[in-house]
Amino acid sequence: MHQQEKNIKGFNLLELLVVLSIVGIISAVAYPNFSSWYKERQVRQAAEKVKALMKNIVIQTERGTFGYVQVLFDNDEDDGLTISSKGMTMQTLATKINDGSNIWNTDATGVSRCNTDRTDYWDTDLDSTSDKVKSAVYSITLEDVTTNFAGIGAVCFSRNGKFYEASDQLAEALSVPYEFFFICRKTSIQVRCPILFEGADIVDDGDGAITPVEIDGPETPSEEEEIVELPLPSSEIKFLRAVRWGRFGNFSISKFNNSYSIVADEKEWAGGTWYN
Repeated sequence: MHQQEKNIKGFNLLELLVVLSIVGIISAVAYPNFSSWYKERQVRQAAEKVKALMKNIVIQTERGTFGYVQVLFDNDEDDGLTISSKGMTMQTLATKINDGSNIWNTDATGVSRCNTDRTDYWDTDLDSTSDKVKSAVYSITLEDVTTNFAGIGAVCFSRNGKFYEASDQLAEALSVPYEFFFICRKTSIQVRCPILFEGADIVDDGDGAITPVEIDGPETPSEEEEIVELPLPSSEIKFLRAVRWGRFGNFSISKFNNSYSIVADEKEWAGGTWYN
């Protein structure tokens, strides 16, 4: 007896081509939406991580672990954006305050308080500090996002808002802090967010870098102002966030939405609006 042949079915060439065509069409339609969603997610998550780090270190002042803390931002084109924290114990802070000759009391500007240069200034930098205290600080490195400046900037907080200073790129005037930090996607062309703090203008170097040029800006906002107006980007930008804070913490995140106008039947970028 002959064994009955099995009825084996499969795709013929035409059916395979039809399936591949359908998959290609679906991918072409879905990919832009997925790509946009992924890029937006990168920036949103980075902003949430920065906010969480800042909030956590300030909480340590309310718990009494530290009397004075610093959040340090270091934006390096090669190594990425690193945000870390440092702390000064209540005992160290009390010693400085009680010493009338200490620069802590003689520096009326407060510039020396939020120090980023010395390695023996913060207790968390010292080998003699306990592991318990050192474990109360945080550090994250974000490789896929950037901010609007290169180099370092720092902002410092204390319990009940008594001391509140900034240094380097985050100091608006002497030690007066800027109260926001920008986060956008980092690409080969966009190495920094095209937005500068108040009191600065923008020069395009032609290589994707943005050079600040200082100009006369608005007066420093008073302490009574709860919300400082955010500066707008100099050009169209997608996926931009700002982490915001104040003397007493009050951390929040704002999102930038672009707006457009129709000029000569063409769509043109017309700035945008910040939303909390």
